[in-house]
Amino acid sequence: MTEINYLIPDYYSKFTCIADRCPITCCQEWKIGVDADTNRKWKKLQAPETVPEQKKNLSAYTIKKDGQRVIGLDSDHRCPFLNSEKLCRLVVAYGDKVLSETCTTFPREEHRFPTHNEKMLMPCCPAVIDLWNKQKSLHFPNVSDTLSDTGDTDTSVLFLLREKLLNLLDDSSRTIEEELLESFYILQELYQHQPLTKELLEDYFSDSTVRELGNAISDIDLPPLDLICECNELLQDLSVNYQKEGLYQDTLNPILALAEEISEALSDSTENPDDTKAYESTLLEQWEQFTQYLSPYEPLLRNFLRNEIFSDLLLPGNDLENMLVQMQWSALEYAAFRHSVFLRWMLDGTDANVSEISYETLRQYLVIITRMTGYETADIYEYLENSFESLLWDWGYFALIIGN
Repeated sequence: MTEINYLIPDYYSKFTCIADRCPITCCQEWKIGVDADTNRKWKKLQAPETVPEQKKNLSAYTIKKDGQRVIGLDSDHRCPFLNSEKLCRLVVAYGDKVLSETCTTFPREEHRFPTHNEKMLMPCCPAVIDLWNKQKSLHFPNVSDTLSDTGDTDTSVLFLLREKLLNLLDDSSRTIEEELLESFYILQELYQHQPLTKELLEDYFSDSTVRELGNAISDIDLPPLDLICECNELLQDLSVNYQKEGLYQDTLNPILALAEEISEALSDSTENPDDTKAYESTLLEQWEQFTQYLSPYEPLLRNFLRNEIFSDLLLPGNDLENMLVQMQWSALEYAAFRHSVFLRWMLDGTDANVSEISYETLRQYLVIITRMTGYETADIYEYLENSFESLLWDWGYFALIIGN
């Protein structure tokens, strides 16, 4: 039997679940999958006596949702097995082996390529965010050289592309937004000039090419008001289903109400032009202040985005088009998160004269937004095809929601 080569980022082995100390438990307001093997086992097990509503067996607490078997949440959108101390009643009664695969592995993720397996952690767990916040920069394994030795040139060059994008996003001398804009531009250019070769990559990622591209992007005017309007719509659209199901209400409802208020105020220019102009001026000042208060968290956000690139940009069986789509989704995710924090910061400033952005607020929205955008690949394609004129964006729209 061939030994599997596991490749992991430097932070992976440092993760530990904080259980009852978790500020945003994974046992609430989320689909908790139950695999077939676990469900068969649960049909033979009784619920612990501490579970408030007793049913004939553990399987009776599951339901079918979106084609998947999941644990049915209670009226407060919590797992019925979660006790008041934020501990799992099943683990207390039966031990860890009773848990489903989802509960056992979360927030760990594994991608199985023909040549190796990659493991990483997902950002929808606050303990993972805490882990990234402690590291100045994350380090990811390089696999392109190893794969080139196997003779699989097509695959190795895709991994080389991912590595170059990871390196591009690790340059703290420029902003995250600038690097995202450069990354998407290069991806589009490579997509249009296929076949992809190592020589082509070296050319597009050369210091001179990246510097020239960066200078050109910095000269482009990307109006913040347009960004705010578009991100308002993006956030509202992403939140529709969660609002219908009553999920994340305390987190989402206040900022969505403010998003609607801003959109209405900005669209009122014909009836009250002077008031609209004054509102726009104030909003621009607030955006400028917000970006300054967000900047101390840039190392953490860079770690988050680079992990998204490592974990999602290149999945088993993907090609360059898939990588473009995944880059768009990462941008949408980042834009929705950043805008959520902006709206929350505005509300906090109004309520309590708060100026700085608390780490707890940033972590809360990073966890919630990534849970909301944690789509499977097929669902990402469906969302993009239904929500935009084309599956593949033009660079202008990418720039509109990211800004510079």
